[in-house]
Amino acid sequence: MSDENMVEDAEVIEDQQAQQGEEVPGLSYGDIGAAVQIIDASANRGAFRGEELVSVGTVRERFVSFLAYAKSQGEDVIVPPSASDAPSAPEAKAETE
Repeated sequence: MSDENMVEDAEVIEDQQAQQGEEVPGLSYGDIGAAVQIIDASANRGAFRGEELVSVGTVRERFVSFLAYAKSQGEDVIVPPSASDAPSAPEAKAETE
């Protein structure tokens, strides 16, 4: 099944649920952006153990990539900086001196 078919199927289901008066759960771009902010704040406060950092970072980057894609498709989305946007350690040190 292609992604396009999956999206169409999801839209049909949402329409049917809306017609039946059921509340359709969902996520907004703002929700995903907030999740990235929560990950960043938690990481800054040392909330993750070392062995968890790769998986947490991977999820964060997937969220950022999703938001960047939405923006490229014309959506009004704020895209947080990606890890690839951050300066490397020597560059960051030179900027603070």
